[in-house]
Amino acid sequence: MGKTVRGSTIEGHLIEAGDVRFAYPGGEFELRVRELRIDAGDRVAVVGPSGAGKTTLIHLLAGLLTPSAGRIRVVGLELEGLTEEDRKDLRLLRLGLVFQELELLEYLDVLDNVLLPYRMSPVLELDGAVRARARALVEEVGLGDKLRRVPSRLSQGERQRVAVARSLVTQPAIVFGDEPTGNLDAENRDHVAEILFRYSGETGAPLVVVTHDRELTERFARTLDVRELA
Repeated sequence: MGKTVRGSTIEGHLIEAGDVRFAYPGGEFELRVRELRIDAGDRVAVVGPSGAGKTTLIHLLAGLLTPSAGRIRVVGLELEGLTEEDRKDLRLLRLGLVFQELELLEYLDVLDNVLLPYRMSPVLELDGAVRARARALVEEVGLGDKLRRVPSRLSQGERQRVAVARSLVTQPAIVFGDEPTGNLDAENRDHVAEILFRYSGETGAPLVVVTHDRELTERFARTLDVRELA
């Protein structure tokens, strides 16, 4: 892991973007972000119609995509100045991610899927305290009786809750979600949302979530329509 990521500190705006442009090869769609700032404790619902660029925006801010122009700064780091490996380390060490693909590994059970970041980065130390935190998170999302089940033996909503637990296990500085409650019924949606809001409130980590759920959107202090970023 590069020294830039390892030595980073949280100062000022946790997310800054300016004059960003991104387009997929061969496509007509282009996302533009004139200026965006997200501070500690911000809870932001990213909204807009399908195809407007909500997921693209989250992927850019998490360093999964690279803009063709502009700058993106996350937890004090200029993403364009990082190598691909450093951006991966940044996601593992500082960001909590819940994306639509979920990316659970079938050969790992629930607990080991939650602990996956610790197996992917030599910098993250997997000890008894981390294991206890992972178990507590699994209990908190309502899957304490399914610790040893593999993903194929879980419902889609249960798999989504595993992904939410994994996103918090490293105690990230920022939490990103792309429809993190989209496969949940109303009761579990509210329960998982409360877990995410509570984590943000207790730690100051910004919560940046793509959602189409109007009831959920109303709980966010700030709504960001991607169509208004250009």
